[in-house]
Amino acid sequence: MSDKKYYDAQLQAARQLQNDGRYAEAHALIQSLIVEKDGHLMGEPTVLGLPRRLHAARLRLAKAEGDMVAKIGYQYTLVPPPQLLAKYARFSPEELRTIGLKGRENVPRFIHQIWIGEKVPPVSGEAWAGHAARHGYQYRLWREADLEREGVFSNAVFRTMLDQGDYPGAVDVARYVVLERYGGIYLDCDWYPARDDMSFDAFLPLMGLTAFDEKTPRDTGQGSMLLANSFIASPAGHPVFRRMLEAFPAIIKEMPRAPAWWSTGPLIFTVIARAGSISLAPAAFVAASLADRAPFGDVEAIRRECATEANGLLIAWKSW
Repeated sequence: MSDKKYYDAQLQAARQLQNDGRYAEAHALIQSLIVEKDGHLMGEPTVLGLPRRLHAARLRLAKAEGDMVAKIGYQYTLVPPPQLLAKYARFSPEELRTIGLKGRENVPRFIHQIWIGEKVPPVSGEAWAGHAARHGYQYRLWREADLEREGVFSNAVFRTMLDQGDYPGAVDVARYVVLERYGGIYLDCDWYPARDDMSFDAFLPLMGLTAFDEKTPRDTGQGSMLLANSFIASPAGHPVFRRMLEAFPAIIKEMPRAPAWWSTGPLIFTVIARAGSISLAPAAFVAASLADRAPFGDVEAIRRECATEANGLLIAWKSW
């Protein structure tokens, strides 16, 4: 059997052929890899039975060729077979009753963000702190020391991801701990407030579990809607978060080469949350999306526009 370096080189060669416009050759190289027994060195198998990285290579090629039908198909199936995760979404009748009761419970007016690592926190934190103060919300930016005091470091999955430098995966775990214990509104740090004249209570019921859907449909085994986990509102003690935290060790053991968005992020969040009732944020909740490191002047321009129109509340903008 070839080693991981061999497959890395082959996939890179396929991408270079694609970048050079040599699509037929890229197809042939990818096809030759499909028949090899890679021992999961190219990632966990997807719905199509393809190793994830090989599946992703086919998706990139479909995008490059402008094949919209193939692109949609490969995006939809770029997930593990649904039965692998479905077992984690089985709640007892008592748990389902609790989920129903939580659906009628108010969300605490508490905005949470998490920033770990050595980089200086982005300017979005100060903006949300100011926004929270204007509208009667509490705000907290959780740093590593805060999470350690809260006991999050005792979570083995969090600690492993942190030690490996997988900060997005570690933040996935930390957000569920914080929401389970305190409830409130969780926001990734690449969200910036689009306006200060209105806040979350103008857009959301602020009762029960609320999220919004991603634009790209996926085969979740419960329909095509994939929930984002970059914004979540919930009362404290919601069974969804406890179940996710309990499931992570087994998921990672079963799919050790899975990306975080499968094992700790949006996919597993969707599978478990959709076992109960949730609310969806409005379609226009995200007012605009900017390119990474776009000038702050672009953010200010969107905020001026939102101040004169009934637009959304969030701007997607990564300032770092």
